[in-house]
Amino acid sequence: MKVRDIFNRIHFVSAILACVFLAFQLMIISVNVILRYGFSSGISWTEEISSNVLMTAFTFLSMAIGVKLDSHIHVNLIPKRAPQWITTILLRLKYLILSVIGFVLLYYGILLIMGIKGSIASIPSLPASLQFIMIPLAGLLILYDSLMDLLGFEKEDHYLDQKFMSVGEKHDR
Repeated sequence: MKVRDIFNRIHFVSAILACVFLAFQLMIISVNVILRYGFSSGISWTEEISSNVLMTAFTFLSMAIGVKLDSHIHVNLIPKRAPQWITTILLRLKYLILSVIGFVLLYYGILLIMGIKGSIASIPSLPASLQFIMIPLAGLLILYDSLMDLLGFEKEDHYLDQKFMSVGEKHDR
């Protein structure tokens, strides 16, 4: 199995995780709102888990997917009439900057997780490092994708589209 295939599968799993985290966040917030306003009670841990764990995980995983699909915000300062060499240099600079961002997220994310002791305040059985666990994973994915782009290697950007868009299709085998 190629490294590219491994990273494509990691991206696929991270996209599914991001969807699950978002869905779970929506569910627990909705249930808590119904309980709070309908029954004058609520679940104490929902806001902390929702904002600190699920939102952080969803945000960083989505950021890595955005880098893979090149769907993040672009600023085109140089007109389309610029020479090709300028466009090439700017693209390389973009991939270099993204590589640095990926490395920083990976490196400092690992340091952050290793340095945090204790547990989440409202649920003592969950470690506090859980809220930052997806930061190094997102950093690794961003670093991989931006280095592949920087070095000009094919990374099969269509892999996620192909996997998600083919769901429900019948395959004759």
